[in-house]
Amino acid sequence: MRSPASPDSPTAAVTIGAEPSGSPAARWIFGQAEAELEARYGFIADPETGRSTGDFEPPAGTFLVARAAGVVGGVGIRPQAPGIGEVKRLWVDPAWRGLGIARSLMEALEVAARSLGYEGLRLETGTGQPEAVALYAGAGWERQTEGWEGGPIREGSVHFAKGLS
Repeated sequence: MRSPASPDSPTAAVTIGAEPSGSPAARWIFGQAEAELEARYGFIADPETGRSTGDFEPPAGTFLVARAAGVVGGVGIRPQAPGIGEVKRLWVDPAWRGLGIARSLMEALEVAARSLGYEGLRLETGTGQPEAVALYAGAGWERQTEGWEGGPIREGSVHFAKGLS
């Protein structure tokens, strides 16, 4: 599966919809996201190795795919704690970045999370993804000073949370 080479214009029609997490599009996005993580960090952290797209299946999860004459991005949510969803694998094709697709995916994911009954969302990114840190901070996510269990956040990791009231 390949995404379109580049947008026809900055206003190229992009649609976002839920797809089965095992669909070819979702699996492809998942693979692209992991390849980029490996390229940026040289590895994927132990808790992330072997992650399955099945983690994002209803009724507790979902995977959203952005399309514009082909697959251009996606993001998933899965349960993390009672009432809390975890955002994973936000990825947009490099040729399609800077057009607001990641922000649109996150907005659509918040709507989906509410419909799944989540009261809040969490995510982890890293200092090797400064554009992701800027996206979340600019979209009203709160940067966390402690890990999810109250301990320190590992070096290079950045945690964000957002309430869905």
